[in-house]
Amino acid sequence: MQTAIDQGSHPIQNNPNCVNEGRSRELLNHAVFGHKEEVTITERIFAYWFRRLVYTQIWEDPVVDMAALNVQPSDHIVTIASGGCNALSYLTGGAAQVTAVDLNHAHVCLVKLKIAAVEGLTNHADFFQLFGMANTAANTRLYQQKIAHLLDDDAREYWEGGPLGFKRIRMFAKGFYKYGLLGQIIGILHLAARIKGVKLEELLQQPDLASQEKWFDEKVAAIFDSKLVKRLCSSPLALYNLGIPPSQHQALCEDQPQQMAEVLKERARRIATVTPVRENYFAWQAYGRRYDVTGNSALPPYLMRENYFQLRDSINRLSITQSNIRQALTACAEQSVDAVVLLDAQDWMSPTEITLLWQEITRTAKPGARVIFRTAGIASPVDACLTGGLEGRWVKDIDVSAEASLKDRSGIYGGFHLYRLQAQ
Repeated sequence: MQTAIDQGSHPIQNNPNCVNEGRSRELLNHAVFGHKEEVTITERIFAYWFRRLVYTQIWEDPVVDMAALNVQPSDHIVTIASGGCNALSYLTGGAAQVTAVDLNHAHVCLVKLKIAAVEGLTNHADFFQLFGMANTAANTRLYQQKIAHLLDDDAREYWEGGPLGFKRIRMFAKGFYKYGLLGQIIGILHLAARIKGVKLEELLQQPDLASQEKWFDEKVAAIFDSKLVKRLCSSPLALYNLGIPPSQHQALCEDQPQQMAEVLKERARRIATVTPVRENYFAWQAYGRRYDVTGNSALPPYLMRENYFQLRDSINRLSITQSNIRQALTACAEQSVDAVVLLDAQDWMSPTEITLLWQEITRTAKPGARVIFRTAGIASPVDACLTGGLEGRWVKDIDVSAEASLKDRSGIYGGFHLYRLQAQ
């Protein structure tokens, strides 16, 4: 899930360091439908809706990413940011430089808040209280005393502003991971389950993988078979809070909207059963709406105590810019990038846009460069677009891609794809 779609140059992008909601609006409009002659009302609604805070955490597994990329101490990684968990986690994997980009104003401000917190807080306990627990009034005091002064004006205005007088920084006192568009729809699903007599957080109490599978099949599967859920899942509008644009909705259900409930049931089951729940913080977020704060379960790498000092020592290697991914690469020198992380951005792109993006990736790629991305469906959209001067330059690593897809604890994507630059 992502918000840094490649759509080429645009007049509003002349100042890549400008971070504001107007820029977010223009970038997202251009990304969702700027390349089309005819624009549907659903595309316009999605572009409007997606300007808000969507993801409070990223839903791509950074541990799988780092293993597939085989991150080296000299690597420069360019990545779409989303909630920023991946960008910060790549630092714990030893990357020399991480360049993060996103179209969404809220996501850029979230990454800036994380960077400022690493710089301003002096111990893991406070950092974990803010981003791991994210539900205590003391977090607003931490922000005011140790973080706010480290933010630029735009980011500070974002966190100290908000609708109806509710300062957004207070989300960290109320339970940050229940906010954002995705957090809200997860809350609605929890409510729907309770109406059916099911408490989704019971997954977190299952003692082993077999119990998790049995619990899901007996308690949760039937929820997706109800007429109400099937009707909701068949509507692209109802799924915008999941960050699923109209084009991705079509790819998921293969233009048969009635199949979406089955697709989402399969993905929900995978999150619940891909690995023991003590090893899967994505399951904690989906089924518990929080992280495990006891220290007995897996966490995003950037939140782990053992990674804290490495994160502090390397935080100056991370930059965040409001931009699309191709423009960010255009600003990079030739042969200066070791790895590119596209999340699921290409699900939003036309074949022409994918080709233009990979031309820029190829220009900036060092020998041995790698690219990873995910897709809503199973198939990669890239091979058919690598034509002309791109033909034969990139080859998919089928074995590593298949292994990563199986190990991805998020479980919400149909495919994981790793491509390697071939020597000329």
